[in-house]
Amino acid sequence: MRIVAAVIAAALAISGAGSLRAQTPSAAGTTAAPAPRDVAKERYRAGVKAFQEGRLRDAIDLFLEADKLAPSAALSFNIARAYEEQKDAARSLEWYRDYLRRKPDSPDREEIAKKVAGFEAQLEKRGVQQLTVFSEPAGATVVIDDRPLGVTPWTGELSPGSHVVALRLRGYEDSTRTVTVSAEHASDVSLRLVPGSEKTSAAAPEPGAAAAVSAAAPGAPAAEPSAGGGGVRILTWVTLGAGVGVLGAAGVFEILRRGAENDAEADTTQIGRAEKIDTMESRQTTARVLAGVGGALALTGGVLLVLDLNRSKGAEAPPVAAGCSGRGCGILVNGAF
Repeated sequence: MRIVAAVIAAALAISGAGSLRAQTPSAAGTTAAPAPRDVAKERYRAGVKAFQEGRLRDAIDLFLEADKLAPSAALSFNIARAYEEQKDAARSLEWYRDYLRRKPDSPDREEIAKKVAGFEAQLEKRGVQQLTVFSEPAGATVVIDDRPLGVTPWTGELSPGSHVVALRLRGYEDSTRTVTVSAEHASDVSLRLVPGSEKTSAAAPEPGAAAAVSAAAPGAPAAEPSAGGGGVRILTWVTLGAGVGVLGAAGVFEILRRGAENDAEADTTQIGRAEKIDTMESRQTTARVLAGVGGALALTGGVLLVLDLNRSKGAEAPPVAAGCSGRGCGILVNGAF
């Protein structure tokens, strides 16, 4: 597209502000479909009218639509001017910077650069500065400091200092870079994404593992890792150990119960005897609960031990379940040894 180096008449200015710039379709684009250019021209003219009437938000939307259909530096300038009229320093800075990127040899570059510096100073006073992130190809998700913020090309304001910028795009390897945002000046960062294969959901089997896998029954779960000799699993040892430990605790409370019972028999006062009987009954209840739980754990551990030993000899291990209810604890074995 060719940008006509012309300025719209003073009627397009607002309150003595700067002018808007015109842009026309390129004559060389005769092979392209005419509809998008016609629509872009329509949006541009409607945007100019909205700008004249002071409908700045409408003007911005229309210029943006035109720019998507027929990108041009002139439209970047017009968008920046509309934002400037809205006193939006951040967006004015974004689009004036975009104008200078698109038209680096602009005759009014020095004047626009002064505007850019002024808006940068405004952002600096707010404690932020502008960063623009580009990627090749465009459309990558921008993640800054673990926060998804948009897609490339992306422009936003960040606090000065170091930030981790990551780009993610399907079919490409993730790209990450640490960038330093200046307090005084806006900056750009551009990352090239490297095509990569889709991530697989499961790792490939190690060499030599195919024979072992094919020998297993279809859908059979992998065997749990064992500890020690004889194929006994860690779970079995833990269950047995827990059962023994809880039974030991039950024995301790039983000894304490007997001591409380002896103290109650020796106490000659009614109040003292009642207190010691309460203590005895509490310890008795605790001892019984621990004995039940410990017995269930020990029994389950014993069953698991038998199953592990049978498994190591090639016997099929039946399913086992253990648990406790208000009526007591027990195990359920489904199958046959």
